[in-house]
Amino acid sequence: MTVPPPERGGYLDRLLTACPLALAYVLLLMLYAWQVSRHSTPWLFTDELQWAEESRGVAHHGVSQLRGHDVAFSSLYPYVIAPAWWVTSTSTGYAIAKYINAAIMTASLLPGYALTRLFTSRPAATAAGIATAAIPAIVYSGLLIPEPLAYFWATLALWLIARALLRRTPAAIGAAVLAVLIGIAVRSELAVLIVAAGIAGAILVATSAPGRALIASWSVIQRVGAVALVLGVSIYCGTILTHHSDTWRTGTLHHHRMFEYGMWAIGAFTIGVGVLPAVVTLAWLLGNRFREERERVLGALLVGAVFGFGVYTGVKASKLSTVFAIRVEERNFIYVAPLVFAVVALWTTAGRTRFVPLLLSAGGIAYLLYVTPYHNVEDFYSDAPGLSVLQWLNRKYYFTTTDARWLLYGIMVGTVIALAAIEILVRGRRLSRLATPAGVVLAVLVIGWNLWGEAAAADGSNRFSRGFRSVLVEPPDWIDRTTGHHRTLFIGQSLAGSNEFWSIEFWNQSIQDVWSVDASAPGPGPTVTPDYAGTNGVIRPQLPLDWVVVTPGIDPVGTLAAPAGNLRVYRVPHPIRLEATTSGLSPDADWMSTAASYVRFGSSDAPPGTATVSLSRAAACGGYVSSPITIKVSRLRINADRQPDAGAVLAERHVLVRSNPCDTKMFHFRVRPPFRIDLSASRTFQPSQSDQRQLSAQVAFGFRAAKR
Repeated sequence: MTVPPPERGGYLDRLLTACPLALAYVLLLMLYAWQVSRHSTPWLFTDELQWAEESRGVAHHGVSQLRGHDVAFSSLYPYVIAPAWWVTSTSTGYAIAKYINAAIMTASLLPGYALTRLFTSRPAATAAGIATAAIPAIVYSGLLIPEPLAYFWATLALWLIARALLRRTPAAIGAAVLAVLIGIAVRSELAVLIVAAGIAGAILVATSAPGRALIASWSVIQRVGAVALVLGVSIYCGTILTHHSDTWRTGTLHHHRMFEYGMWAIGAFTIGVGVLPAVVTLAWLLGNRFREERERVLGALLVGAVFGFGVYTGVKASKLSTVFAIRVEERNFIYVAPLVFAVVALWTTAGRTRFVPLLLSAGGIAYLLYVTPYHNVEDFYSDAPGLSVLQWLNRKYYFTTTDARWLLYGIMVGTVIALAAIEILVRGRRLSRLATPAGVVLAVLVIGWNLWGEAAAADGSNRFSRGFRSVLVEPPDWIDRTTGHHRTLFIGQSLAGSNEFWSIEFWNQSIQDVWSVDASAPGPGPTVTPDYAGTNGVIRPQLPLDWVVVTPGIDPVGTLAAPAGNLRVYRVPHPIRLEATTSGLSPDADWMSTAASYVRFGSSDAPPGTATVSLSRAAACGGYVSSPITIKVSRLRINADRQPDAGAVLAERHVLVRSNPCDTKMFHFRVRPPFRIDLSASRTFQPSQSDQRQLSAQVAFGFRAAKR
């Protein structure tokens, strides 16, 4: 089958061509801008916080920073959204950053069109370009992550690579090489484009007339040797990667996971684009004889891209399963979408399908639909937005996993029947009048399904965002407003994995230093567990700032400026010091498990007073086991690690806290700061089957100094 080269028009023709593209871009951008405007706060932590802070560093200091410290270059993305943070308001800057994302990701329509235009007619290329900018992964434009820029740039690079493979001029090759190199700076994953281009080039050489003649002249031994050489080079490259990439080393070590999770990602992508494009693409590729020039280029690049991004996705998912969680990582495979739509557009204009490849394609797609986890009972699955249609159907119409599987298989079978029927009509020369309407229907179905998935994904993501925003104090930048945007130190405890903390840090740019007294401060960026200069509570290192934000259980010396929720903002004198700290209590209701402590700092001339310890089971009455608890009051000392520790014991009590009857016991100790109180429980209870914490008592500490 010979596909006619795309015709070239004059200036007026190009202008008329641009009108539908421009209109489609504006309409899609309006939709996506409206969606991101409803995305009220970041929620994909720590990714969004990292990229937001890096871009703020670029905006204000010219280099990427995390919590005021320069970090190594990792992507061009922070530089692209950096202008958003030139405004003072975090809310306005956040909105601008999301609009930049939306504008860039929607712009993938243009290189998507240009890529397809290399191979087929203008109307089909226009539809492919629109589909490229309509996939469910467009939902990432509402998140502060590199995917919006990476998706656009990958599409641009694929177009330039295809153009170079077709034209083979120094200018075209140079443009492709430059695009690939810049792509690596956009996102390191786009180094896969080198592999894709290399494989495509090798396939083109092998399928050219001289290449076919050379291979035909080889003996059986020479062909076996060539295969062995390719395998040897592949093994050598894998060995090099093993020595230089922890992700590759760990991911390939669990090669069974790499294959399985890679198939999951491709399956989620297949569902996201609507099944039909995947069936068409695989059938076309399996039936491609690699003889006509444009079919050779498109097929070769498709093979290279699917192999490169597929292997990367499988390795990444395998690695994540060992350090984080088992995930469906469609997020790393979305970059092949422009090529898939280009193939569908080419098939639409050529309209030929071979029956055996079609059956093989159906078998392959059926396997993907069977093994892929649908996660359809979840609200939104961030790593696989292609599954969002199934999640929407579950929410709206109670579609079970079985229902979803039957729907997808129905689409696949319908596609196979339609393709076979079209091929029969083509062979009987009875399709000429139906070609245009059939193409329009196909474009509407594909684009409609993708937009449906994108809208469902955006709705789910925005609900996540509203949920995160609902627990924040209003306005969320209240700390910036209190401190006048001056540098602020955050000191907390029990911070690990706290989405609320990350949200507070995002909205309040004045927080540039994050400390924790229990080494629980999370990234991204540097964290500090302070040392103590002495029992007077002076912390090290001292910082040149006047504002401190603290969580419950931490009391700095200073003037309380603004309490909000569980946080308090203090204006502090110098040297910065703490008055008291509490540890070992749950942040929600001061429940203790097996141990808790209270540290009261003070100078040598501090007046004596009364320390109080309250132990209660008032919130856990009933048949729970009692907890024997030991209260130990000690002098405070600073140990070799410069941390507060228990010294000489001043008093000790042994008590029993019961749930039947509900105990609430108060104990008083006459003591002079500095001192430390330690509680230890030898028996705990579990509140319920759903709440599997091990608790002993609700605890409250206090100290009242005697009047001088």
